[in-house]
Amino acid sequence: MMQATKVTALLPAYQSAGFIQATLDSLSAQTHPNFDVMVSVDQCDDDTHAVCVAHAARDARFRVVRQAARLGYVGNCNFLLGQADSDYVLFAFHDDILAPRYLEALCGMLDRRPEAVMSFSDLALTQVDGSTRTCAFDALEGVHENWQRGLKMLQRSDNWWVPNRGVFRLTAARTIGGLRTHGAGEFSCDWPWMFRMSLLGEFARVPEVLCHKYFKPGSLSKSWAYSAEQHYEVSVACMRELWNSNLASDDKLRLAQPLLHWLFKVRGEVDRAAAHSAGPQ
Repeated sequence: MMQATKVTALLPAYQSAGFIQATLDSLSAQTHPNFDVMVSVDQCDDDTHAVCVAHAARDARFRVVRQAARLGYVGNCNFLLGQADSDYVLFAFHDDILAPRYLEALCGMLDRRPEAVMSFSDLALTQVDGSTRTCAFDALEGVHENWQRGLKMLQRSDNWWVPNRGVFRLTAARTIGGLRTHGAGEFSCDWPWMFRMSLLGEFARVPEVLCHKYFKPGSLSKSWAYSAEQHYEVSVACMRELWNSNLASDDKLRLAQPLLHWLFKVRGEVDRAAAHSAGPQ
């Protein structure tokens, strides 16, 4: 019998002592037989590191690293990507809980579909107020041309962020070079990341709710203003990813045209907002 494909869960942890244990337990409960977990605890002032170390003492598949200096979300994710050596990897975020079959189902999908660069499941999202909804992303199903997938991602179709909870091929992440900050810092930095990933291969959806995401009051995305300036900067970051990709020139131009239209539109909103704030001269 062939050995199951090796997958590593990359867990960037920060200020999560009060809730990370459920995430750790869900990883230990995975039915996939060939995986390990790397935890990088960013510099913080709670007991996150102690909780993770205690769990690793009970499960030898876990390795915990404590950062001596603050890396931030992007830096912590990229540190973990740099340490990984498995065929498949995933970001196991510290406020997500994975169903026991999560890795088995998603890794199996990648095994069966070599044209896919990423597999992901549907997701149950719980907001800070306790309200819950199911999130599914199907905009890329049946889309085989890389530039067409890129166009769908640029359009930010409903729940475009859901695949970021998926399992992906480490070679793809190495091709991209990891996540990047931009002119608005870490705001929606997973959008350029997902956009570039879509140019490398297909996204394979497992139509089951196998991931449960819980927003916390201190969640990174809850700290953003979602301003026109931030949207402009993340769109510029997408343009950089497009030009750094290996797409043919004609395909780059196909995607650059709608992206430039969006950039000029948002830039106008930024300039009008700045003029309004300045008041009459």
